[in-house]
Amino acid sequence: MIYDVCVIGGGPAGMYSAFYSASRRLDTVLIEGNDELGGRLNLFLDYAIYDIPGQFGILACDYKKALIEQLKASTANVQLGEPVLKIEKANELFNVTMAAKTIVAKTIIAATGNGFSEAKKLKNANFSREIHYGTPTIKQYDCPIAIIGHTPMAADWAIQLALQGNTVALYADQELSLQPILMDGLALLKIPICAFSDFDEDGHHLIFCHIGTKKRLIEHERRIVQSDNGLTDFPGYFVAGDARHEQGKLKLIHGATHDAMQAVNSAFQHLHKNGNYQPIVSTHEPIFKEWKK
Repeated sequence: MIYDVCVIGGGPAGMYSAFYSASRRLDTVLIEGNDELGGRLNLFLDYAIYDIPGQFGILACDYKKALIEQLKASTANVQLGEPVLKIEKANELFNVTMAAKTIVAKTIIAATGNGFSEAKKLKNANFSREIHYGTPTIKQYDCPIAIIGHTPMAADWAIQLALQGNTVALYADQELSLQPILMDGLALLKIPICAFSDFDEDGHHLIFCHIGTKKRLIEHERRIVQSDNGLTDFPGYFVAGDARHEQGKLKLIHGATHDAMQAVNSAFQHLHKNGNYQPIVSTHEPIFKEWKK
């Protein structure tokens, strides 16, 4: 099958790009390198979001769920756990290569954020207990907790877990250089900041680690030059969300969904040379009633 649009990245910008692309009656596939959708929302699932119109204080986990349910209602094909290795263009089509297969599409919408990321692992770590590199569930546990790392994320985990009544210690593998609000939070909650060299796993039954992330960009993205409306100097290739760079851009979730619509509309015009950049508004678009059936 040749798709009209291949969306790369399953964060808010990618999910809404795929939904909106399908709503413009384009054959659409979304590829996400991780095993679940959500993108950076997965780092803040228990946090409230206040910058989405009409959704004041919605939890990131609930917003993620709503985006996924919206996407499921569409005809977009979603493929998880498939990091894109390379993209090549031949005969006006894009070959999107993953480890196990290649997808062919007429256009690309890159919603890759800051690049496909995976947690950095501790080097030469030889612990008998499991080290958790994923985001902890913010709740009260029945055992002491160790957080290993020097990043704002590690400090925030320590603070959020301590606020739930947990006994928490932060073990930094290098000197801390954090925002004052995080340092004040650690001090206020009396969370001990220890040297990683002093870490004793026997005193902690749960170990969470965040010493940063490894980011991997698709090589050709380094050469893409962007302009307005998600356009680039690479015909048929468009960008949305944090992957998009332009003067005055605000990297907020609501901005990502706006980028998604612009990228989709630009892709639509690319596919239909006389097509309308401005689609029919959703209140008059029958496709949504069709999907409800």
